[in-house]
Amino acid sequence: MVDRRVEVVARLKALEDAAAPLVTFLQNANAVQELRADKQYNLQMLNDHYQIGPDQIEALYQYAKFQFECGNYSGAADYLYQYRALCSNSERSLSALWGKLAAEILMQNWDIALEELNRLKEIIDSKSFSSPLNQVQSRIWLMHWSLFIFFNHDNGRTQIIDLFNQDKEEVDELCRTLEEKEDSSCTASDQFSCITI
Repeated sequence: MVDRRVEVVARLKALEDAAAPLVTFLQNANAVQELRADKQYNLQMLNDHYQIGPDQIEALYQYAKFQFECGNYSGAADYLYQYRALCSNSERSLSALWGKLAAEILMQNWDIALEELNRLKEIIDSKSFSSPLNQVQSRIWLMHWSLFIFFNHDNGRTQIIDLFNQDKEEVDELCRTLEEKEDSSCTASDQFSCITI
């Protein structure tokens, strides 16, 4: 157990050091005011004025993820929010949004979690996925995570009905896909792999 603790603390220190230039920048209110809505401008400005590049931005994501894994959901949510504002990789930004949603749910910030859920829904509805099945899978995960919010939010009962009615076609399509893949020689593992492909 002592060895594991030493390993975790060393990883935390390494991630803190890697993300430190960007974290320091984000803690400076005057410096943060220099940021604009234009990500490309922000990336160039950070690089030119503060020597903060893609490596430090990626380090912020890894640091936020580690904070989440250690149970510091508040820190993770803040860093993931900041990361999304600077990230130019849409897949990684989407992953950060899922992480922020999970952190808000675990902190029981139901109003903020609902906002993040709606952001995810908009992205899933508008994003072109590599296959329709991937989009359906994302919608089903969204429905799963929405249960935590809707069972605890003041207007949850109304909103859950709306969401599930909107996504009924996707659930039906997933069921049809599973039925098509199902045959007597198909194992549960094979069925799972057809969902996750």
